[in-house]
Amino acid sequence: MSNFDLAAFRKAKFQPREQDVPLAGLTAGGFGGYEGEGDQAQPVPVVFKVRGLTADELARADQEADNSKLLVKVAERLAGSEAEKAQALLDGLGLGDDTPQALAKKLAHVQMAVVEPQLKIQDVVRIADAYPTDFLELSSQIYSLTGQGKVAQVKRKPSGKTQASKQA
Repeated sequence: MSNFDLAAFRKAKFQPREQDVPLAGLTAGGFGGYEGEGDQAQPVPVVFKVRGLTADELARADQEADNSKLLVKVAERLAGSEAEKAQALLDGLGLGDDTPQALAKKLAHVQMAVVEPQLKIQDVVRIADAYPTDFLELSSQIYSLTGQGKVAQVKRKPSGKTQASKQA
């Protein structure tokens, strides 16, 4: 016998689960700016807002990782003698021939799930390259939120048998 309340589940409204993620590397790099002046200046913390992914987004990232290998071949054919330029462009997008499929997926996941600031795939690739620990922190938090699912907006049942008091 299942205790799953299917009726409540069907009625529930869902919203993405979000979280702020402080990024130490980007903060230390001064990409949040500085407060104070001279030797007293302190870096302003860089914080990205991320959310959990949907099943559709997880599947699309898988597909994009598969398509990245195909894009490399197509670009080489289209570029002809300019294959090096095409390869450099694809490498810059994190879609190079030597990009591991797992990394291509993770790049897509981070690009999809960062709510603020909105990032292009080039931005995500650059963060991954320059600040790999920050990139891993973002992806880790995204996967944690994804695993927790969306936030359900459900009405809670009363906890006891006590009736609400009436106004005097």
